[in-house]
Amino acid sequence: MSAAMKTDPYWWEAAPRPEIAAPDLPAKVDVAIVGSGYTGLIAALKLVEAGRSVAVFDSGAIGSGASSRNSGFVGRTLKYSFGDLVKAKGLSHAIATYQEMQQAFQAVADTVAEYAIDCAFRIHGRLVLAETSQQYEDLQREYELRHQHLGSPFETLDKAALPREIGSPRYLGGVVLPDLASIHPGLYHQGLVKAATARGVALHPFTRVANISRESGGFRVLTERGPLQAGHVILATNGYTDGLLPWLQRRLIPFDAWQMATEALPAGLIDQLLPNDRTYIDSYMNIDAIRRSPDGSRILYCGKTGERSDQVTMGRRLIGELRAVFPDLQDIGVSHSWTGRCAATFDLLPHLGTHEGVHYAVGYCFAGLPMGSHFGRLLAQRILQPGSVKSVFADQPFKTVPLYQGNNWFVPWMMRYYDFKEGKRHAA
Repeated sequence: MSAAMKTDPYWWEAAPRPEIAAPDLPAKVDVAIVGSGYTGLIAALKLVEAGRSVAVFDSGAIGSGASSRNSGFVGRTLKYSFGDLVKAKGLSHAIATYQEMQQAFQAVADTVAEYAIDCAFRIHGRLVLAETSQQYEDLQREYELRHQHLGSPFETLDKAALPREIGSPRYLGGVVLPDLASIHPGLYHQGLVKAATARGVALHPFTRVANISRESGGFRVLTERGPLQAGHVILATNGYTDGLLPWLQRRLIPFDAWQMATEALPAGLIDQLLPNDRTYIDSYMNIDAIRRSPDGSRILYCGKTGERSDQVTMGRRLIGELRAVFPDLQDIGVSHSWTGRCAATFDLLPHLGTHEGVHYAVGYCFAGLPMGSHFGRLLAQRILQPGSVKSVFADQPFKTVPLYQGNNWFVPWMMRYYDFKEGKRHAA
């Protein structure tokens, strides 16, 4: 184990959080946005490009939350499979949902191209892995269904074919999705900050919003540095949503997503373990995710979602899990171990809507990078062209449960229940 394990995200090595001095607080803006991740910045960009004045507020450094901390997987999958949605809500709804997930995927590619962001965006495929025969059968059935109704390409691999894709004895089959992608999330966010600043978006770091109240013609937004008026307000806080809008807090389940980066690997080892440089996930509800670092020097691993610990302890646990997948890593240590705060919903679906005049986009349920990029565009459109947004996720019933106030004490137990139910193995 590396004695120099860092607890800042690996991504911040290439993309340190920008040092931005908060500008003077304006008396009035067209749109105030709370949250400076992908959703907030992309909404801000589209609004300012349409001639609106925009101020973005964050209680910490700009983009220091989940947007610069996530795994950098760019996919088009929800916690509900396509087959699950067909059974629950019918074929037409399932098709519409997964077509919009493709739009979310495309929103990332479009954003990277539009703002010329150098962030290692690559379409190089994903390998979805099965540990049991039931998982393997379910994978084949699911992706055959997607191919039939969505045209999504895939290739099925049995155990004999897997070594050409992954150097691990753990799995007995999988499915390759050749058209999915990965990105450097820190550089992606850094590019959005650069574009927003160049276009006149006012970024206010370390400026917590304490209260939002309706008034004639818009809102009074009270920050720790004083008040301002806003014609519209967007909440783009996802896992960092607090009591600013209690109605929203009661509908979100925050949880920690844990990740680590190995030390730089010996020459040639990563090509043995991950020969085709894809992204990799298993087939459990509580997924484990693996990828190469963009420079190909180390392996990044995400697992034990929702557990509570500190970064150093979790780094030790995560490397144990990764060594169970790749026994050849027994002598490899951890360089970085970190976490980011995500948010699920009680129906396990993202939500876009308006409550008491405040716009929100939250509850990405493990699809934050594509959904945040997509929803940022939709939020801007809802303000610029009211009534024009068509989304299966917009203005849907947003459930909570009695007595829930946002305390996520049950999340570790819920994830352990899923592991037990599905028979997921863990390292000793």
